[in-house]
Amino acid sequence: MASLLYVLTHSTEDPDRAVTGLAAAAAALRGGHDVALWLTGEGVRLGVQGVAETLHEPVPRSAASLLEALEEGAVPLYLERSSFERRQYEESAIRPGAQVATAEQLATLLADGRSAVTL
Repeated sequence: MASLLYVLTHSTEDPDRAVTGLAAAAAALRGGHDVALWLTGEGVRLGVQGVAETLHEPVPRSAASLLEALEEGAVPLYLERSSFERRQYEESAIRPGAQVATAEQLATLLADGRSAVTL
């Protein structure tokens, strides 16, 4: 079993890349791997309530349903703090179970043995 950190950098500006990243993370979770998501840049928007629901991809590649499956699998969802703050979101807007995280927390995740997969 691998310990993976999916780093997603896209959302509504490139929905295909965003959904592809979520689908890859969900597939890894179904495969029994330890999965976490790190959302940065435009990807941080996926951690805000209501944004994933605006991405329309052919079923079953719905961003909202993929995020729900990851949340049900207890996959940690980290929103990189500087990207989150640049977009002037309030912490009350984040998806349930998500957390705003710092670069130091990213370093800890990697130091603890997670392999980064950037999409």
